[in-house]
Amino acid sequence: MVIRPGDKHPYIMSRPDATPLTPAENATGLDPIAALGTLDDTTRANIIGTIVGHPKGAPSKKELEYYNPSVAASTLTDHLIRLEEVGLIEVVERDRKGLERGLPYRFFQLTDAARELFDQNNLFEPGAYRELFAEVEKTDEIKAAEAVDRPDERN
Repeated sequence: MVIRPGDKHPYIMSRPDATPLTPAENATGLDPIAALGTLDDTTRANIIGTIVGHPKGAPSKKELEYYNPSVAASTLTDHLIRLEEVGLIEVVERDRKGLERGLPYRFFQLTDAARELFDQNNLFEPGAYRELFAEVEKTDEIKAAEAVDRPDERN
């Protein structure tokens, strides 16, 4: 088969039933190639694993720092921005009113499109990550942070 510039499907797959992974044809608006390519960085993959494994599916930055101790806070912020830019995560905030001082109000969760992409590719299976997550020893501060209600929880 000859591929010419301007052909509608420049990506040919070996399986006839396979859907081409082109951004324009993806109904979710997520570019799967860019999104999965972002996860070639171990730290970003670990951040996604932490989000998936979190009991409420939406850790705060404080929790992400605790579960990823080798990552500097500023570096963590850069990775979170990148994951948000490609559409893998989104920030959700709860009202600070009535929240005890020092407890988190901003949380990071997978987008619906990311969960769908991961499910289609058998990546980041929630049960396995939650089992690992449950074995981690937690400080009282982290237990308190985990207990904070999240807006739009997706268990």
